[in-house]
Amino acid sequence: MNEKKNTPMIAAFAKATVIMLLLGLFAPALASAGTPQEQYQTVKEQYQISQDQVRDARQSYQESREKFLDAKANLEDSRTSGTIFDLKNATRDFLLHTIDYSILRLEILEDRALRAEEGNFTPFIISDNIEGYIDQLEDLKDDVEAAETREEFQAIFREIRDIWQHANLESRYFILGTANNRADSFLERGESISDRIEAEIERLAGAGVDTTKLEQLLDEYNDALKDAEKSHNKATILFDKHNGFDDDGVLEDAENAREFVGEASSLMRETHHQLKDAYSVLREIFAELKQHRPGSADLNGTGKLTASGNGKATMSGDMEVEISARSGVLTITDYDGNAEVDVTGYGTKADLGNGTVRYSGFYGTANINGSSITVVMLGDGIELTAEGTGSVVLRGYGTYDVEKDGKHVLSNDWAPQVQTESHTQYQAGNINPTQVQAQNQTSDKDPAVDTGGS
Repeated sequence: MNEKKNTPMIAAFAKATVIMLLLGLFAPALASAGTPQEQYQTVKEQYQISQDQVRDARQSYQESREKFLDAKANLEDSRTSGTIFDLKNATRDFLLHTIDYSILRLEILEDRALRAEEGNFTPFIISDNIEGYIDQLEDLKDDVEAAETREEFQAIFREIRDIWQHANLESRYFILGTANNRADSFLERGESISDRIEAEIERLAGAGVDTTKLEQLLDEYNDALKDAEKSHNKATILFDKHNGFDDDGVLEDAENAREFVGEASSLMRETHHQLKDAYSVLREIFAELKQHRPGSADLNGTGKLTASGNGKATMSGDMEVEISARSGVLTITDYDGNAEVDVTGYGTKADLGNGTVRYSGFYGTANINGSSITVVMLGDGIELTAEGTGSVVLRGYGTYDVEKDGKHVLSNDWAPQVQTESHTQYQAGNINPTQVQAQNQTSDKDPAVDTGGS
């Protein structure tokens, strides 16, 4: 066959191979994954497929693509039987590597699907579909090896494109449907949380607590849940119809399927944003409820807390604190360096540096006033008053009261103590009983020493 007779076939074959340049089959997935290194690492961590496998497959795919482009360019420069032969071989090699890379990506997708299918949220079983597509691609390799004509190469390309289109659209349906089913679970839990918050508000109101803010926040939370439920219900109706797919999630009509997944994606984004709004309000509710939990209180400048008990009391902020105890360890940290400290009683004083002073074996009274202080009292017979702006945490056994603007707003118990008192005392300052005893023995006063101030 001479070169002149070859010209129509060359043009047709070149046209077919140009179509293969549309192998944007992988473009969206690769672009979203970031750099090649990030792609490989993501695959390795999330799908447990060898980093070397992915790198080698992608490199082979890219190299074969470059050779194909070179062969096509050579054909355009010089249309000879040799350049035709080279282009055929380059196209064959490119298709084989495209198939290998497609299979690897489907294996990643299958692994991800199998993990999701272990739960109860998937809309259908997609892993079997993907396994079938992998088998189809494997079978295509023999066709590629045997292909010689333009029509044969075009048919193989169409099959690869069709397989990838099925896998892509079906996986999008699978992921969106799984997310929608999970949203249903989140909404059920959200309603349960709302009921518990409402019960807690009723309990606090019965105890005389002003729950106006909590009630407003709960209304906002319920409104956000209702908005999310509306979007979710619309999405559920859409998924029940699943236009473009059969009941097993297999693609039937690509145009309808694209429209379906596009609309489903939009509704799922709405649901996601509304659930985020609900969660944001929920955090505010929990912060407000924290004020009324045992052993925890925040003061805002007009607040005052009085407490008595045994265990651990921690006060932090811009505060004025008066505290006394029959025995224990008192630690004071002055962050701004402007605290006024007056300590009277018995104990051993140690300067720990960085603005921290500890009184071991403390039995007495301390008055501390500072713009940024932390006061920790571990011991028995604790009596304290704290005023200003900051937080107070009480663990052990005892009671406390909170006033705001001169009005009583809360009475509560200390929170249960996590550790035993003696263990906590000595852990807190990296001081063990032997060290405390040694300090007392080397003091120039009796172990029960009058500290006489700071």
